Amino acid sequence: MKNNKRTLNQRKNTTQFQLTIRFIGLLTSAVLILSIAIMGITAAELYESTEKQAHLLEDSLKNSGAKEAKDWQKVLVKDTFSDDSLYLIHVQLNSGEVVYSSEDAKEIFQEFPQLKQFILFDRILWTSEVEPYYYTSFQKDETKVTILVDMENQFELIGRIFSLTIFITLAVIALGSLVTYRFSKKLSGSLVVMDEEINQLKVSDSKQQLTVPKTPQEVQNISKSFNQLLVKQRMYLKREQQFVTDASHELRTPIAAIRGHVNLIKRRGKSHPQVIPTSLDYIDKESKRLEILVEKLLLLGRLDTQFNMEQLDLSLIIQQTVDELNVMMPQDITITIETGIFVEGQAEHFYQIARNLLENAMKYTDTSGTITVRLFSDEDTIQLLIEDSGMGIPDEEKTKIFERFYRVDQSHSSEISGTGIGLSIVKELVEKYQGKINVTDASPKGTRFTVEFINTHKNEDFFI
Repeated sequence: MKNNKRTLNQRKNTTQFQLTIRFIGLLTSAVLILSIAIMGITAAELYESTEKQAHLLEDSLKNSGAKEAKDWQKVLVKDTFSDDSLYLIHVQLNSGEVVYSSEDAKEIFQEFPQLKQFILFDRILWTSEVEPYYYTSFQKDETKVTILVDMENQFELIGRIFSLTIFITLAVIALGSLVTYRFSKKLSGSLVVMDEEINQLKVSDSKQQLTVPKTPQEVQNISKSFNQLLVKQRMYLKREQQFVTDASHELRTPIAAIRGHVNLIKRRGKSHPQVIPTSLDYIDKESKRLEILVEKLLLLGRLDTQFNMEQLDLSLIIQQTVDELNVMMPQDITITIETGIFVEGQAEHFYQIARNLLENAMKYTDTSGTITVRLFSDEDTIQLLIEDSGMGIPDEEKTKIFERFYRVDQSHSSEISGTGIGLSIVKELVEKYQGKINVTDASPKGTRFTVEFINTHKNEDFFI
């Protein structure tokens, strides 16, 4: 019983059911309003037509010149007010004599005091047999003339229109409900198929996607957007899996080296104390490398978190970063930083961009080489250039250097330290601010990194 009730409630919440019910409600309301309007207009037209006919008859009788009973009898006979006539006339003379247009008129007027008045139209009277009449009267000299116009035919016409309207209303509602049901079924069918396909999706299956229907357009757009999201999700999942694999490999190497030297000290430290200083130096070196690696991994993990935007003096951040690294930089450095360049973001992010690019330039440039730092802006962009005169990067490697843990062949030398994560952090941070980063060759040798951001403060003045 509960399952049946739950199923019924689920059906009531479906798009198909909701659309059908709402459309039927709107259709019924529209048809009823239209039907009532048609009937009202028809009734008003018939009433007005009868009223005009009564007034024409009234004018005719006023102009007849009849004064005596015999004169009125001639007038009524002349105008052929027979028993089949729609007009029933009662003439009350001052002498007390009464003239009727027909026997039917005499019968109706004898029960005149018992006639009932219609609520909306006070000129319409009802007999006990529910026969409607239009009522009017006038005074000619001392003679009172009362006219009743039979409206049975008009009311029969209104009744037929009412019946026809009800039939058409029911037919339209039935046909509209069927069309709406089929349309809503077609519309919700795409959503049902989408729901089933989503439940059967396997993120690991790179070829599996949602079917994109031709109609309706909204469902088609949702399917396309979901498929695009699915592609991105699979790409992110693949990247994370590769990241875990690479991180495990990178972490395993220093840990294994540290444990190896610890075991060496345990085994031979007492008998060969000369190995202890060498092993401790190696442990210290590898532990520092491990510390840097962990810090960069944590930074990568924090990049997807929300952060508060604030106005930053990028010129000051770049200058402070250069000053911080310049004390440990053996190379010559050329600095050209335009002042008063502002951005929106977090200071730590722009510090990491500049620091990682400078550290990369320091690692791959000889001590006799040169590093150039430039920061400038125009109306549309802000550009940061960091160039070195080092060994350079082959063209086939330029598209790979931003991958996590990727290092070019030359960097495998033991003389060059690094984690292989710095440039990956730079790229993700730049893209987080809708920026672009390009790698080109420097002249005569070396590498140039160009970071470009949109200048959102190009028309503003700042005071420091």
